[in-house]
Amino acid sequence: MTEIGHKIATASLWSMGGKLVARLIDFFTLLLLARLLTPEDFGLVAIAVSILVIVETVLELPLTQALLCQETLTDDLLDTAFTLSLIRGGTIAALMLSLAWPIGYLYDDMRLVPLMATLSLAPAMRSLVSPRMVIFMRAFDFKREFAIDLMVKLASLIAAVSVAATTHSYWGLAIGSVTGPAFALFASYVFAPMRPRLGLREWRSFRDIIGWNSVSQILMSFNWQLDRLLLPRFTSLSALGAFSVADSIAGIPHQVFVGPLMRPLIAGFARVDEGQKRIPAYLKATHAVTLTAAPILLILTVLAEPVLRVAVGDKWTFAAPVFQGLCIVSILTLPSAIMPPLAMVMDQTRLVALRMFVEFALRAPVTVLLVIKFGLEGAIAARMIGVAVAYLASLLIVRRLIGVAVRAQLAAFLRALLPSVPMLMFLFVLAPCVSALPPGLELLLVLGLTSVAAMTLFWLTALAFWHARDRPSGLEWIILQRMEAGRQRFFGMKEQRS
Repeated sequence: MTEIGHKIATASLWSMGGKLVARLIDFFTLLLLARLLTPEDFGLVAIAVSILVIVETVLELPLTQALLCQETLTDDLLDTAFTLSLIRGGTIAALMLSLAWPIGYLYDDMRLVPLMATLSLAPAMRSLVSPRMVIFMRAFDFKREFAIDLMVKLASLIAAVSVAATTHSYWGLAIGSVTGPAFALFASYVFAPMRPRLGLREWRSFRDIIGWNSVSQILMSFNWQLDRLLLPRFTSLSALGAFSVADSIAGIPHQVFVGPLMRPLIAGFARVDEGQKRIPAYLKATHAVTLTAAPILLILTVLAEPVLRVAVGDKWTFAAPVFQGLCIVSILTLPSAIMPPLAMVMDQTRLVALRMFVEFALRAPVTVLLVIKFGLEGAIAARMIGVAVAYLASLLIVRRLIGVAVRAQLAAFLRALLPSVPMLMFLFVLAPCVSALPPGLELLLVLGLTSVAAMTLFWLTALAFWHARDRPSGLEWIILQRMEAGRQRFFGMKEQRS
């Protein structure tokens, strides 16, 4: 492995570790809130959050990514990034406040007005975060981000559960959503202090990457939020609540193992020379992402019903088919997630926008038709169609960018899925026995042991396949090296004590 490969791997492990801990806290928060609140509460907040996500995404400015791509950082660059972020946050808050009454009337529920006004505080606080945090990302140092993620999620957990337990209302979800950004704002200036100054002297350095990326973000927001906006109109708040909770749980592996890779990959792709060197880097990244997240999603798919019973209670088990469908959708999104960082580094973000447009052009009408006709099942089917189209477009774009054949890209994805075959056979045999257990400690223990055994079987199979392929450099090599280094440190410490 090259020096850059080691740095990307180390940075990715810290980033993934932080997101894993953060998402575990999020998951624990969700479990507590799901037992304190009702599906209708989650459905009501999901409407407001969907509006916020659309507005935030429409006005998304990839300032961190733009700073990562700069050769050197100057005070003018940081001041410009801060100013642009402040303008964005204020605009989002103003739009949320102006949309609150119309949205309340549209859904015939005026509780949305104060709810949207409260949620508007979150983007305003996120816009004030210190842009100097990017210095650590450029140095592949994600330890501080790990600490911030931990503090933010713990603060959100305490605030959300306290309010929910006291009021038994949806306000627990809302207060938790704004507490986290407040702590992130404070912590960013502790770790990366700076004196913010207003100025746009270096706005041209952000112009190109922001322009095409904004188009991509607008299309992506409508691609992923349209079904949430349609479901309460053609089904019910309970259906939207079930969809929202299932989507949150199904998205955890993606957020833990895929999302944290984006910034290390941008920094890594920026350091890789032009030409053939980017091809193996891209294929290894695709293989690693799939190998890491896919087995977890497959376990959740097969054991969906007992997972929901243990996680959020019997009142949510009706959402098991929805949960299974969304897990499959998450698996299909894995291989296409690596293309945007590559395009951004190569200054080809317009191709990302093109992919989003192709997906939107097909997905939007399909989503409207299927949700109106089939409800929840239609929403899931529309998502599957959308991600399949997005993957096909990504294959063609990557072939154009770096010349890697579509066949090689598919092989990297499918090769990472191959070790799941024995695991799935194991799970299908045990799934009926696990589902038949009554809720309680026994079900939790059996479900945990089954999941651990399935993951162990997957990784033993993956390592066997890797060894049969003459042990190429990649994620498996990194894992074994880390294990060997840990073993040596353990025995070294043991010898010192003796």
